[in-house]
Amino acid sequence: MIRVTFLFSHPVLDRVWDRAAARLAVRGIAVRVLSQSAAIDWTAFAEDSVALADAAWVEVTRASAGFGAVIAAAQRCPFAVAAGLESRAALGDARAACRTMVSSYLRAGTEADLENAVLALLQGAGRIDQRPPPPTEPLLLGIHHPAASQPWDDSAAYLDWAASRLAAEAPAVAILFDRNAWLNDDLAAIDALISGLEEAGLVPVALFCASDLARGWGRPDHPLSLGLEVLGPRLAAIWNAAGLHGADIESDPFTPHAVPVIQLLRDWSHDEEGWRADERGLNPVSVIFGLTRPEMMGTTDPTLFACTWRGDGEIRRAVPVADQIARLVGRTRALIRLRERENADKSVAILLHNPPCKGMEATIGSAPGLDALDSAVRLLHRLGDEGYDVGTPPADGAALLNLIRDHRAVQEFRWTTTGEIIARGGALALIDEASYRADFASLPEPVRTAIDAAWGAFPGQAMVAPASVGGGPALVISGLRFGNILVMTEPKRGCHRARCDGEVCRILHDPQIPPPHHWLATFWFLRRTIDAVVVMGSESPLEYLPGKRTALSESCYPVLSLGDLPVIQPSLISAMGETMMARRRGRAVTIGHLGAPVARADSLGGDWDELEEITRQYQGAEGARRGELAARLSLALRAMGLIGDAPAAAELDTAIESLPRRLRSLRARTLALDPHVLGRVPDDTVAGLYVAEARGTNGRPVDEDRLRAALAESGGEQDAVLAALSGRFVTPGPGGHLSRGRVECLPTGRNPFGVDLRRIPTEAAWAVGARMGEKLLRAWSTDSDEPFPRTVGLSLWSSDAFQADGETIAQALWLLGCRPCRDANGRVEGVEPIPLADLVIVDPDGSVRPRPRLDVVVQISGVVRDTLPGLCGLIDRAVALVAALDEPPERNLLRAHVEERLAVLAKTMSAERSVLRRLAQARVFGPAEGGYGGAMGLALDASAWDSDADLAEIVVNRAGQAYGAGGVALAGGEAMLGEYAEALRRTDLWCQRQGSPEADLLSSSCGIEGGGAAAAARRGLGGGRMRLFWSDSQTGPEGEVRSLAEELTQSLALTLLNPAWLARTRTQGYGGAQAMSDRVNRLFGWSATAHAVSRAQFDAVHDRLVGDSATRDWLMQTNPHALDEIVRRLLEAQARGLWQIDAARLSALQAAMLAVEGDQEERRGTVEGEFQGGAVTILTESAVKEWTHVFRVR
Repeated sequence: MIRVTFLFSHPVLDRVWDRAAARLAVRGIAVRVLSQSAAIDWTAFAEDSVALADAAWVEVTRASAGFGAVIAAAQRCPFAVAAGLESRAALGDARAACRTMVSSYLRAGTEADLENAVLALLQGAGRIDQRPPPPTEPLLLGIHHPAASQPWDDSAAYLDWAASRLAAEAPAVAILFDRNAWLNDDLAAIDALISGLEEAGLVPVALFCASDLARGWGRPDHPLSLGLEVLGPRLAAIWNAAGLHGADIESDPFTPHAVPVIQLLRDWSHDEEGWRADERGLNPVSVIFGLTRPEMMGTTDPTLFACTWRGDGEIRRAVPVADQIARLVGRTRALIRLRERENADKSVAILLHNPPCKGMEATIGSAPGLDALDSAVRLLHRLGDEGYDVGTPPADGAALLNLIRDHRAVQEFRWTTTGEIIARGGALALIDEASYRADFASLPEPVRTAIDAAWGAFPGQAMVAPASVGGGPALVISGLRFGNILVMTEPKRGCHRARCDGEVCRILHDPQIPPPHHWLATFWFLRRTIDAVVVMGSESPLEYLPGKRTALSESCYPVLSLGDLPVIQPSLISAMGETMMARRRGRAVTIGHLGAPVARADSLGGDWDELEEITRQYQGAEGARRGELAARLSLALRAMGLIGDAPAAAELDTAIESLPRRLRSLRARTLALDPHVLGRVPDDTVAGLYVAEARGTNGRPVDEDRLRAALAESGGEQDAVLAALSGRFVTPGPGGHLSRGRVECLPTGRNPFGVDLRRIPTEAAWAVGARMGEKLLRAWSTDSDEPFPRTVGLSLWSSDAFQADGETIAQALWLLGCRPCRDANGRVEGVEPIPLADLVIVDPDGSVRPRPRLDVVVQISGVVRDTLPGLCGLIDRAVALVAALDEPPERNLLRAHVEERLAVLAKTMSAERSVLRRLAQARVFGPAEGGYGGAMGLALDASAWDSDADLAEIVVNRAGQAYGAGGVALAGGEAMLGEYAEALRRTDLWCQRQGSPEADLLSSSCGIEGGGAAAAARRGLGGGRMRLFWSDSQTGPEGEVRSLAEELTQSLALTLLNPAWLARTRTQGYGGAQAMSDRVNRLFGWSATAHAVSRAQFDAVHDRLVGDSATRDWLMQTNPHALDEIVRRLLEAQARGLWQIDAARLSALQAAMLAVEGDQEERRGTVEGEFQGGAVTILTESAVKEWTHVFRVR
């Protein structure tokens, strides 16, 4: 018997191959056909079925567990033909002629052709003499319908046939799927899609296409393009179930057809039961091919439609998922209504972000890089121009804000009750129990039970109308109406009542808590009232609701909230992780917009030139003149928070001596200016700032004319929103940050996609990461008795991949003593150890010393967990590799720590050694599945802590889930939390990478969730002080690593203590006051967690914002709730002993708080309901019955 093996990188045509194999068996030829995804013993397979075969077709990628074994066996096979790039790179392509011949038969794909593929391979091997007949002429593209015996090759003929089944002019939906499904008669899922559309009165056009033919799609004369063009205006949507893996992404195949393209997903790993149980939704490989690549072509709303039934061997069948297909049909009908309905008859809601935890009344219209209030008003006016009924819209964002505040059209919070919302006219609707119950009954029973268990039975305690309203309990839906357009703030997702403390902050207790009754009531109200929702800006709570990471089910809360409602979301072009979350989980058509322009800090004006001149004079002055200059410098240094009120002479001398260096550092920094307004074209000056940003600090070359022309197309941001509201396609385009030279992200107004994650870290990022790793170790050595830290903590955010190409990941690998391995195409395929002899560090004096492999702990966010599972797995593989190296403990600190923990665990746990090793080796930690956001920020905002031990318990319980290969959550429960606690306790330093040139320590809370939380946890766990560093790879040609203290000093001097920044920020009105308040909130966070804020710095911030009457009065007039937040946080810092305040400043703070309270009483009048106001209430876990920790500090 002649033995032949065919190994493919993709699923095989098992039915066709079975028939071909039966015919070959008669001729004495045994064929084994396998896909690389098969769960088998690959070593045995490679030896028996490859090395001992008479001929073998080898098409395997490095993603396969059996790659190495198969390649080694193929080298011993008498005749192995390599197919596919990675197999050919490993084995060579000496048999290209045979490969081409066999490929032609495989492409044809019929039973006879597959038989002849085997014969052609054997003829090439010299085992048979006769050459098989030529391949049959394949039907590479056709239209399938289960009611027809043969496919059509002509769209017009198909439409004529379909007219006998449905209305002649019914809208058509094209279903694109792979030809292999048709060849293999694996059509049950496709047929279910067809049936679903027909039942809805829509014409299904199920087009199958061969994958190699799809590679050229995008040309006007391509058969797929021609087939879709025949449908003409009847084409209403495209469902893409085709792989299109080889399609030329830059050819933009979908734009010419101008209809929404919904991405259909298949779970190749699970049957329906397995998919419903898998919290990930899809595995990382399916994410790359089912989500990442199609997103590059502009697909949206990724929805699972089929799972996989597995039989013996290679038998796999696509099994339709009925409720998912019903949802697909419903969403498509909603998009078609947008396309068909007249604008005057459409209703739209504009949702404004309103983060509750930073003072909800102070944060109306928050959005990264975007003036959401002005953007909403400009959109209202544009909608009016396009024929929408917009009533009488406000003139600008300030006028809209005044309407919202005057009518209290917000959610309840510390100063606002539902009684006031109703009394002031801010209620759009009251939802009574009968109405709510009708919708609530439609939820799956487990979901209903979970909501009631979390929040109590209807109405719960969130946004409940006061009893005086009458008519029984009701929920208040707040907002404003302008004709058919609603403007609303987002409902609160995880808290309730007019308070903010450790009791009502339920999402602090349980990150996976379902949203409250009011949240669901709000979205059910919208689903009955409007045709589409525009979420104004990045990062809505919608995409962070509990549920699967991808391929969401009908039990996932984003789906339960939105139903079929179309979502359009303008998103910051550089925030790709958040954009992907909005698209994959929030179901949004995302539209990239510009961020705030940035400028050098010294371009804002100010007194830095004067200070430098005074310092120069001081250095040469003597006697009284020197004393006079010293007094002037002392005032300036005090205002910058560099010295206290009465510094010692030596302290003043040191501060004056270091001032020129500090000023040089400050001048090199950049600051974000005014936020962008959606659809506004930058003027020449602002365009020049964007051009300068693209050039970067190192002056990279850019085509300025081309860049300015692209910026001039920013009006397309609004155009894209209007296109989406008309049920039309939004053209895709790359996302990215201009500071990284990503000029291809312009023009904005496109549906942004991310980078090729398989190349991360890139070669350039590896070089930067290694350099910054070396700088970090040098920074450690400057004031440490130990030559190296034993354990380093790193914060990994999605921006590291999508903006910096993996610099933090590269730094982690370098510290571990590893480097990435790449294939011939530059894709990362694994890691390898750097030889111990090559592990050295070069000190500033040029001396070289050996360095050990360090232990590294990586903290990830929920966005990283969901969008970058492969990178989590890469770090986990590196840890396993290093832990297995047989090296001296003083040179391999990771291995030493793992072995130490193994010994401890072996004494305290009865488990197999492999389980204990998995626990001891965990180094990638983050929030549990379904949880998003950090607990530290919630705890600080809600004042829900009283000691370092409280903070440590919050950090460990909320961020202590370990992740391994493929980003899979590791089992371990309390033991795993204990390992995370032990990792934090022994971490010597933590490093946070600066996300972009304009970022600083106070511009985001991310650092507090990373290094700040880790530092507090280490103290609370008894580990003592942790040193914190700030890694800035974009300032200067080489970048620099600064201590947290230095970065905080610079951040304050750049912003809160910089008169020029304060003056510029005041021009932004309400949003500028919010920016000041946010920075004070973060300053408090760094003080509470890292004990990083000096008395002088607190004094100076007080003096600038509260002690200065002009600034204080401006805050009171512009955004009194921002002033309230500033004063509350400063008073809380004093009350907790974080700030040793003097009596005069304390008195001023107390007077300011009384003024805020008096202002609010005057504005509010007499209303019903209790509220917290400016009080700070400390309620910890021990005082709240609903809040229980698994891990406790003992």
